[in-house]
Amino acid sequence: MRTLKNASAPFAIASITLILLLLIILTSNVILRASDEDARRTSTARTLTNLNPESQPDLFFPLTPGTWWLYRGTVRWTDSETNKPAAAPASIKMQVERVIQKPEFTIAIISGFPADVGWSNGQVDPKPSLLIETRNHEVFLDELPPDFDYAKLEKDARSLDKFLSPENLLFRWPLKKGMKFGDPESVQRPDDRYCWVVATQGKKSLKEIQGAPLKPLEVFLLQFVTAPEDTQMELSPGIGILSYQYHHHGTVADTSLALVEFHPAQPPATSSGAKP
Repeated sequence: MRTLKNASAPFAIASITLILLLLIILTSNVILRASDEDARRTSTARTLTNLNPESQPDLFFPLTPGTWWLYRGTVRWTDSETNKPAAAPASIKMQVERVIQKPEFTIAIISGFPADVGWSNGQVDPKPSLLIETRNHEVFLDELPPDFDYAKLEKDARSLDKFLSPENLLFRWPLKKGMKFGDPESVQRPDDRYCWVVATQGKKSLKEIQGAPLKPLEVFLLQFVTAPEDTQMELSPGIGILSYQYHHHGTVADTSLALVEFHPAQPPATSSGAKP
């Protein structure tokens, strides 16, 4: 019996040693798997950060065909029969109808700019306009005639020259308070009139706008003041126009619109394979 007890002692020690080795191996595998998982999470977090849709946009306006904005507000005018001021609710839908890409420009044909509501009783048909952003982030706007030949935009680059004049320049971004845009003579005026001026800048919550981000965004007030009238637009990068105000200083003609819905369209999917 004594011999059996002495022989079992080394066996017991060997068994304990084997168990400890197995525990060390299992623990090491768990640590390695945890490290791999942490590395994957870190890599995923970096990827999500790079793909954050609220990062600095490539274009100030989301110029993707199908994107639309809905504005609602009021208009006031002088009734021709009573010669007294009248008012009515107004609304207009602005939509990107078509986009033409050029090496130096992004050209968007839009319908229903807020200014279309001006000098009306609130019942208006959307008009076509051309919204152009250059590689240098200059944004131009010009109303188009109903019979405009859109094929020229794709075939003849020289047809854009008249639309890219300083008089049609809305702004150049990044925006900063005090910046001016327009023809050189007007920009040099000390009274900040007859040109677009960034009057204010700050943060603003857009939670009341359907489709807008919930967190506060950078907002700029762009205004154009002359002797007979003044126009104001609130702008936010990645969304566009948040509000539009027009006031005539003589005969009553006022427009006040605010963005209530924002519906950005998804950009077309790009093919990763080689083209045939």
